Amino acid sequence: MSDIKELFEHAVSAMDVKTSEETVEADVHRGRAALARSRRRRTIRSSVIGAAAVTIMIGGVIAAGSNQSESPDRSSRRPLQEPSRVQLVAYDGEQLDGFIVDRIPDGWYLQGSSPWALTIAPEGDDTHPDNFMGKLVVMLLSQDAKQELPKGELVKVGDNEGVISHTGADTTTLTYGDGEGHFVQIQSPVILGWTNEQLVSFAEGVHVTADAKQGRG
Repeated sequence: MSDIKELFEHAVSAMDVKTSEETVEADVHRGRAALARSRRRRTIRSSVIGAAAVTIMIGGVIAAGSNQSESPDRSSRRPLQEPSRVQLVAYDGEQLDGFIVDRIPDGWYLQGSSPWALTIAPEGDDTHPDNFMGKLVVMLLSQDAKQELPKGELVKVGDNEGVISHTGADTTTLTYGDGEGHFVQIQSPVILGWTNEQLVSFAEGVHVTADAKQGRG
């Protein structure tokens, strides 16, 4: 009976023992350390997941860019096209009054002639010969103009001097002396796409006849 009593007294005395401040502080420190470790683990996991997501996103962008570069882009792959330049070919057809020509643009024909102008037009053009729009026209310098070369880019037509000027957005004009007292003017439409050299080459095959007359205006 005394043994049981001593046992109970010992248990009661153990329950009455107060926890020291050092023990409490140690427990708090351990708790804070555990919480910090837990937060670090969550941060690391979040960083890893975020990095993986960024890697996947970058990979997707690279793949998309690669697919776009491999996909056909007609605008970027379209070859650069130079202006169409109609070539000169020898002319062996019927000559018209006023002017004789050795060569004409390929696919064009002598549409009409008067003492004042020779009109050369694309095949299929059935407009009136006096309508010079989009046509190659040979004439003499107007009698109302000064009988001299105008201002422009100097060129040589055979052994004679000439001047090329741009008379509007759709026409280039070559004026030159033919060495026989005439100032000849040739109007070349932009649709021919001719260089200055091609225009001069055509002019070198033009011959003024006695029927040619100077116009007015």
